[in-house]
Amino acid sequence: MEHETIKSNDCREYFRLDDEVLLDYARVDDAQIAALRERIFDRVVDRFTVAASFATSSRTMSRILSSFSAGQPDLARYLKMMDQKLNQLARLFVIEEMNAADHAVTRVNLSAGGMMFPSPTEFSPGDMLQLRLALLPAMTGILSVARVVYCERSAQGNGLPWQVAVEYVYIRESDRDLICSHMMSREAERLRERREQEQEGREGE
Repeated sequence: MEHETIKSNDCREYFRLDDEVLLDYARVDDAQIAALRERIFDRVVDRFTVAASFATSSRTMSRILSSFSAGQPDLARYLKMMDQKLNQLARLFVIEEMNAADHAVTRVNLSAGGMMFPSPTEFSPGDMLQLRLALLPAMTGILSVARVVYCERSAQGNGLPWQVAVEYVYIRESDRDLICSHMMSREAERLRERREQEQEGREGE
């Protein structure tokens, strides 16, 4: 557990990653923030956040299963299959809640402390936003309240004239850990793909 905490803190402070996600955001007022804060920290699970709750439970469950899988392999296999089915169902909920067919995949710069994303809307520093973020491909839905740090004209030329940077103000710590795990997994995947490409290049010489 100590090793995991160290990795999570390092990830939160230093690690940023360009990634593709489903993203939904809207400016919120004080009354909406209060309701969202209660929803986040009272761990009120709904159709959007259930996948994140299941993902956190699955990590705990995998450690428990590994402790008795040698003695009871059939039971461990059965529980793992049930866990996978529940996670698949939760992903369907997130897809429905995000109206995935209506949301284009957004390229963002992601961290466990905040994110940067393109926007058609201009925001002011200090504006508070509700963020609904679905990590791909697992469709893990994460709900947070974030503060706009800056909003600048974008040079991307992609029809989204603003580049918005936000920091999370209200977010579950377990969801920060999920973001960290997602980023480290994506980075490991990219390094593996790069090594394979380099290997193929050497073999083709």
